[in-house]
Amino acid sequence: MEKGRLNRGFDIIGDIAIVKFDGRLPKKEKLKAVREILKRNRNIKTVFEKIGATQGEERVPKLRKLLGGKSITLHRENGCSFYVDVKKVYFSPRMGSERLRIIEKVKKSEKVLDMFCGVGPFAVPIAKKASKVTAIDINKNAINLLKKNIKLNKLSNIEYYCGDSSKIVKKLKDKFDRVIMNFPLYSYKFLGEAVKKCSESSVIHLYSFIKDEDTGAIEEKIMKTCGRKFKKIKIEKHRAGEVAPFLERICFDIYLNN
Repeated sequence: MEKGRLNRGFDIIGDIAIVKFDGRLPKKEKLKAVREILKRNRNIKTVFEKIGATQGEERVPKLRKLLGGKSITLHRENGCSFYVDVKKVYFSPRMGSERLRIIEKVKKSEKVLDMFCGVGPFAVPIAKKASKVTAIDINKNAINLLKKNIKLNKLSNIEYYCGDSSKIVKKLKDKFDRVIMNFPLYSYKFLGEAVKKCSESSVIHLYSFIKDEDTGAIEEKIMKTCGRKFKKIKIEKHRAGEVAPFLERICFDIYLNN
């Protein structure tokens, strides 16, 4: 790939663009490339460069500012508005259509658990349809923004917690009809606690990074873990975007029944 070329395009969150370059490139050349983006996208006010992988359990992006000022923006998606601080919380606009796929499945009577909620791109629009949403995230900045987004979207049926999902879920009294586990690096490690909080007929949406479409290990763990409580287990797989060459984000829709 040509030195300095934009890697797989760029993301737009509100009026902020996030770019990634292949290879080393002087800042002067990066700014030249960014100005070309601005010419075609006049709504963009600030540009950050992605300089590393998302960090740790709190999923903090590793970014460097190239142009503009603020890192907080207002993003609109799936009929809702979200405050996002791109330097402090993880948010992928590329997941918008996948989030809509899940949102459209939700029924009015459901209680939904979002175990890694971020600023609420699943929780907020689902709350417009479901009976109740319980949202958890270990990143306090994400929860603080979620609070603002609940108010912004005029919702009253989201219960939120800041902390380790595995510990918080154990203390919850509710049983859930649907569980969302969007932490692709480690979601499977939390599956045991999620299953214990599922109702007698429920669905879990578990996201995982899969290399070369090899889903066997995850499916085996799903069957073993879910089989401790449920007799009938059905797994459907959905591609939710390529994150690197030969590495995809896969959603395992797990249908549980007894």
